[in-house]
Amino acid sequence: MGMPGMLGGPASSTSPSPGAPGAPGANGTAPQGMGSMPGMQPGMPGMMPGGMNPMMNPMMFMMMQQQMQQQMQQHMQQNMQQNMRHGQLTQTMMKNATSGPAESKSGATLADDDDTIDPEIQELCDYFNIEDRWIKRLNETMKKRQDTKAEDIEKLYETLERARSPTGLLTVKIGEMESGRFIGKVKPAKEVERLARKFKLDDPVASRLTELIHRRKKENEIDRMHKDLNTVEQHLKYCKRANAMATLLVGKLLEGEVEELPDLSDAEKVMDKYRLDDDAKSKLREIIEKRAEDKDEILVKIKKHLDNCANPSSMLCKIARPLIDNEPLADPPDRPQKGGEKGEGKGGGKGKDKDQDRRDRHRSRSRDRHRSRSRRRRSRSRGKRSRSRGREKSQERKKSEE
Repeated sequence: MGMPGMLGGPASSTSPSPGAPGAPGANGTAPQGMGSMPGMQPGMPGMMPGGMNPMMNPMMFMMMQQQMQQQMQQHMQQNMQQNMRHGQLTQTMMKNATSGPAESKSGATLADDDDTIDPEIQELCDYFNIEDRWIKRLNETMKKRQDTKAEDIEKLYETLERARSPTGLLTVKIGEMESGRFIGKVKPAKEVERLARKFKLDDPVASRLTELIHRRKKENEIDRMHKDLNTVEQHLKYCKRANAMATLLVGKLLEGEVEELPDLSDAEKVMDKYRLDDDAKSKLREIIEKRAEDKDEILVKIKKHLDNCANPSSMLCKIARPLIDNEPLADPPDRPQKGGEKGEGKGGGKGKDKDQDRRDRHRSRSRDRHRSRSRRRRSRSRGKRSRSRGREKSQERKKSEE
């Protein structure tokens, strides 16, 4: 058999004739595992029935290579088109990313579906090493607070700078923003400036006081605001570290640990009555703060102890710890009434034992003086007798001599 497209020549003497039994392609059969091309008669792939292997046919092999090259070119063109579309999408995203921060920095409101992080927020979170999930949440929250963005960020810097765990505190502040209770950095009010000058408060403490005032004004609680300032000032007068105490007290008010601070008006009367020193005043303030719920009963008990002692300041410092820790404190013995017994002095029975000792000492001294006087008298009388006897003897001697 000849080449495809050519007239068939005489068959080789060594090859079997088409249709011979056992020849490949005979009777429309092909070797096992080989199929035929579509549209062609059964036989070898790409050959006429009874044809030879295409690897042995150079023209057939070239045609197959051309088909494979065309398929590869089509596949490469499709990939290039997909890459071009992907590149255009990437350029669009990069363009949006570069234009997004500029709009945010200029103060424009970001779209709700825009995930771009505000550069100022990113800088804040990078400074305090905030986790990515909280950066995204803060960014989403700040989109709704664009009017107070600068004040909020400045306040966050001030607050997180003093925190042991900036991430933990930031989560709390985000919750305050979402609930509308967060107050940004604002100028201190006149009342706060007066307290800051009087007690030499630091700027962070003054900022906390300002935050308390603005929160009370926002909640339309003006009377409560003035009461808070008055009680804070009362407590600061009787503490040794005003900055630390102001931070503690204002923090309790802002975080809702207490509704209000206990008033110290009654305690100040006790301070004046018993002329307490600074240490005793500080202890009394601490007692009233810790026992605010039953402060009236505590003041009554304190007065009983101070009435029955010679040094009220020392006694108050002695009983302060049991009262602060809410431990039982025994009542002092009742004080004797004024003029109840003879010998009670100006103190109305105060120091009765001392007076008794004084009287005993006076008696013993009187006895000693009396004894010494009697002894001197006896000695004098003896001297007089001896002198009189001497005179008598001398007179008798003179008479005898005469």
